[in-house]
Amino acid sequence: MLDKGTFLTKTLIIGSVILIFGIKGSTALMCYHCNSAYDPRCEDPFNSFSIATVNCSTLPLPEKTDPNGNAYEYTLCRKTSQKVYGKVRVVRDCGYLHDGREDKDCVKRSGTHDVYALYCACTSDLCNVSPKIAHQWELLSASLLISLIYFVNQQLRRN
Repeated sequence: MLDKGTFLTKTLIIGSVILIFGIKGSTALMCYHCNSAYDPRCEDPFNSFSIATVNCSTLPLPEKTDPNGNAYEYTLCRKTSQKVYGKVRVVRDCGYLHDGREDKDCVKRSGTHDVYALYCACTSDLCNVSPKIAHQWELLSASLLISLIYFVNQQLRRN
């Protein structure tokens, strides 16, 4: 038979794991949707507080089809930074073409005459904030969860 402290600790751990992994119950992908040519808030450094988000599943599907003739579906968020003749433009939106890179890895392309582009793609909600973004809310949740378990365990040991 489990004592009260062990039971509570295990219940907290199991409940937290279910909560953390069960949060993504929806298959709809949410991405930031903006273009710095029309909205300077889209530029870096990015403040997501007042920028529009879009449910990618509500967008019209691209007219292009994959090599098998199937319609593409939006499956990732993109952030593209372009610099052309000294002027920088940032576009954040939904994307549908995977290029085989790891999630959130970015590719820089350079051209002639002061032209470059930085392409980043990721597959989780609202991840097109910046290149190499960490899932800060997941880290924060895990830290809080560990602290809570430790605190509860210490309180139960005192009793």
